[in-house]
Amino acid sequence: MSYLVLARKWRPQIFEEVIGQRHVTKTLQNAIISDRVAHAFLFTGTRGVGKTSVARILSKALNCHDGPTARPCNHCRACGDISAGVSLDVLEIDGASNTGVDDVRQLRENVGYLPSKGRYKVFIIDEVHMLSNSAFNALLKTLEEPPKHVVFIFATTEPHKIPSTILSRCQRYDFKRIPVRDILAQLKRVVSEENIQISDESLGLIARKAEGSMRDAQSILDQAISFAGNSISDDEMMEILGIIDRNLFYKTSLSVIERNPQRCLDIIEDIYNYGYDIKEFYKDLLEHFRNLIVAKVAECPSKLIDLPEADIEELIGQGVSTGVDEMERLFRILATSEEEITKSTNPKLMMEMTLVRMAHTRPLRSVDDILAKISALEARLRDSQDNGAPADIMPLERSQSFSLHTSRARSTEDEEITVSYNNEYVDGGPDIKELDTKGTWLNLIGYIKKKKPLLASMLELGHLLHLDDKKVEIGFQESSVFLDSVNEKQNRKDLTELCRDFLQRDVAVCVSPMVSNSDSAPIEDKESNGYDRIRKLRHEALNNSVIQDAISIFGGNITEIRTEHV
Repeated sequence: MSYLVLARKWRPQIFEEVIGQRHVTKTLQNAIISDRVAHAFLFTGTRGVGKTSVARILSKALNCHDGPTARPCNHCRACGDISAGVSLDVLEIDGASNTGVDDVRQLRENVGYLPSKGRYKVFIIDEVHMLSNSAFNALLKTLEEPPKHVVFIFATTEPHKIPSTILSRCQRYDFKRIPVRDILAQLKRVVSEENIQISDESLGLIARKAEGSMRDAQSILDQAISFAGNSISDDEMMEILGIIDRNLFYKTSLSVIERNPQRCLDIIEDIYNYGYDIKEFYKDLLEHFRNLIVAKVAECPSKLIDLPEADIEELIGQGVSTGVDEMERLFRILATSEEEITKSTNPKLMMEMTLVRMAHTRPLRSVDDILAKISALEARLRDSQDNGAPADIMPLERSQSFSLHTSRARSTEDEEITVSYNNEYVDGGPDIKELDTKGTWLNLIGYIKKKKPLLASMLELGHLLHLDDKKVEIGFQESSVFLDSVNEKQNRKDLTELCRDFLQRDVAVCVSPMVSNSDSAPIEDKESNGYDRIRKLRHEALNNSVIQDAISIFGGNITEIRTEHV
């Protein structure tokens, strides 16, 4: 067959034609010019970035009829033979299929022979990390002190697998992934020379799909030409690659930012119906949100985002209406869903729910905004205490302390916020007769639970029988085993101290059996009007403007109201 694939036809023949590796080619050219060429090189980097091509160009530069030269002529016999891969002085060895000691011994024997036509005998070993440890050991001495006419060039995609004894004997050059814009520019030159009709958008898809590999990009273009001929449409290109239209990512992020979950679901449905891989969509969407954040915070986004300038401008424009904190929160929600989506048997469902969760996140308030509102709220409270409560603030009874529990969703976790409103009390403490006894009992147990959990767990099985300024009486059923336990000396002492601390006054604590008459029935059963009182206090709290301001500041919902002693 006479056809030559684009990757071979467009292989660079001089250092200047190598794309995206100027840090390597410039150093090698300077070394040749100054006659400081090392005897062993290690070229590392991912596939298709030019390692073998640069090795061949270096071989030509050393053996060219006009050389050693930084720019081989590509016309002399030495350059022609090396380009064609038939030179006797340049041996290309596959490290994957020549891994043993015997292979290295044969190589050591060849090292002793002078080059047949050129100045140097060059050994190019591809995928050198595949050599066995014994083979590396056999190569050490020759690599350290080779004859003057020998140059070793090792190429590998996995330098970490090469022994340090080999690494220390080589000059190492790390080849970078080729930027998308450089691949795109080269593809434009190729299609122009080959008379291929294809849009810049399709070439951009190829460049991104290649993931930094020029060889992969040229192979994909070859495949597209075979499929569609010399005129390739955008739809055909996406069909060949199985790539999702990049506009869908912008539509998805815009739907999330505008809090439109219905549109998010429609996009996922379209992707699923087209037959695209939901897991691949997730990975690309995660990168898309990363790019949105980078475009917003970076002074020069093009250095950090490997996309054409038009795409970067669109990213910048989409992020104008959204703060960095909010965008980072959306990214975190998406990132924490990775395992759910990539390992799920139904990734479509998990992707839908993730986007719905993102679209339903409430906008974050800035810290400065919250602090300003808190300061205003504090000022209002001070004014109400100094001048009397304003008309729009319903006064709370002086014997009550309300704790308002609110909760709000932040990212994927729930955050509880407690806002308290406390009035000053007269006569050094609360008026016990005015207290809601059931609430007091529950709060007392909660207080004891923080100090003495075991004692609190026993009290939970008891009942409050009596409560006034001087005495607290707690009752247990006569048959209860906890009656004697609570009455033990240390438990009684702890209980008395905790009750005094909680009620802020000296009270006597009595623990007694409950007898079957109405006088010893639990207070919470006797005072039927206690619940009416709680409802009244709840209504007052919910309609209090100070509490409403607190809810507005923190963006929460009321989950519990309880009474406490202060």
